[in-house]
Amino acid sequence: MSAPADAEQISLRYYAQQHCARQWAHFIAAMFAEFEERVDPVEADQFLETLGSRMAQSLPLRRCDNLEELEEDMNAVLEGIDWGWVRIAENGGGYIEIVHGAYPVVPQDEQRRTWLAPALEGLYTEWMSGQGGDPSCTARLAESPGEVGAPLRFHYGSHG
Repeated sequence: MSAPADAEQISLRYYAQQHCARQWAHFIAAMFAEFEERVDPVEADQFLETLGSRMAQSLPLRRCDNLEELEEDMNAVLEGIDWGWVRIAENGGGYIEIVHGAYPVVPQDEQRRTWLAPALEGLYTEWMSGQGGDPSCTARLAESPGEVGAPLRFHYGSHG
């Protein structure tokens, strides 16, 4: 099975086992639309990244000896807050790739990258730092997903 098809199957299994809190979807969409109208996009991303970092601090991981243990621990935390699944792999390009699927989806302006991306950048940067990662390394969205709900790919490393 190809990687995209595999990711899609993992997400479908995840969504079949979880449910979305419908009562919050419109509220959160309206809140972020208003937030984005009032705040500079760079400041908005910085704010959301800080929120992700604080989330990581409130959801600490155990000290892991390898990427397999780290992936397992991250998945346990993400499942506990109903935020999807993650796959982690070393990449020959000098970074660690983090693929995140079945994340919360909130309706938003299609011109803007997902509001969740900067929050996840902060979350993953903090978690990796807590595992002994280089303080100069960060997690950054590698590419915009092709469609709503497609897995997000992050690169954790030095982005110079």
